[in-house]
Amino acid sequence: MLKVAGIEFKDPFIISSGIVPLVDKFMNKICEKYSPSAITMKTLTLNALEPHKPPTVIKLSNGCYMNAIGLGNPGIDSLEGFQVKSDCNLILSIGGNSIGEIKKVVERFEELRTTNKALREKVKMIELNLSSPNRKGYGESTSKFTLDITKEVSSVTSLPVFVKLGPWDNTVELAGKALEGGAKGITLINTLKGLALDREEFKPILSYGTGGISGKCIHQLAVRIIHDVYKEYDTEIIGMGGVFTWEDALELIAVGAKLVGLGTAIIDRGYEVILEIREGFNTYLKEKGLKIEEVIGIGVRK
Repeated sequence: MLKVAGIEFKDPFIISSGIVPLVDKFMNKICEKYSPSAITMKTLTLNALEPHKPPTVIKLSNGCYMNAIGLGNPGIDSLEGFQVKSDCNLILSIGGNSIGEIKKVVERFEELRTTNKALREKVKMIELNLSSPNRKGYGESTSKFTLDITKEVSSVTSLPVFVKLGPWDNTVELAGKALEGGAKGITLINTLKGLALDREEFKPILSYGTGGISGKCIHQLAVRIIHDVYKEYDTEIIGMGGVFTWEDALELIAVGAKLVGLGTAIIDRGYEVILEIREGFNTYLKEKGLKIEEVIGIGVRK
């Protein structure tokens, strides 16, 4: 067992936001078959948002993708009858286009929890998505209000709040603002904004134009940013970014991540990658005679 923000997790391996469809029966199936410690739900806003028109996802190279789905989601009220009974934690990801809207999303979720036992028992954390680069006015556009948003959200929920930030020059500073505002930890990193052109017409391939780069090509960037934030604040971190193997996961844990989110690897190789990474990591710990607590942040402390 591993404790993060006072919550118990079976091991460090969770599924990142936007990977598992917001369908409770399917979520139950994934929990039962692959046993992730948690599933981070698709980012929900106050009202439904239509996704961008296709194409929204392209493969750039081996293990490297770019997407611009644009936070398309059915809105927070879609959780009203949500039932997940399997044995894995849920992390609620929320977003919005203003401080007030994001606060209202959390307030509405708190109302839903009062009548929905599954939400009360299974949702263990709230993740503020202040970093998606794929819809104007949302995500990355709200990061400049990190302190105020975190304060407002923390004032209306008893759940631990984590703030998800992107790979920017001011990420360490924004992480400090989030913690000052009451966040219990930081999620690092979201995708990196990029652009891919069609080589015949020289126009953007994605319908939105730019998109978020994920996968192997951002892994070392994630390592560096997690290292820097952990070194500065010694805070709890959910790390992600190009984790395809147990060695990749170990690298993020060694620079301070307590939980490791799997995303692009699942898109690329399927949910079985969760089992492969878990087995490899546990074998490593056993062979070295280590506990995970001894590995967290070891690369920063040395």
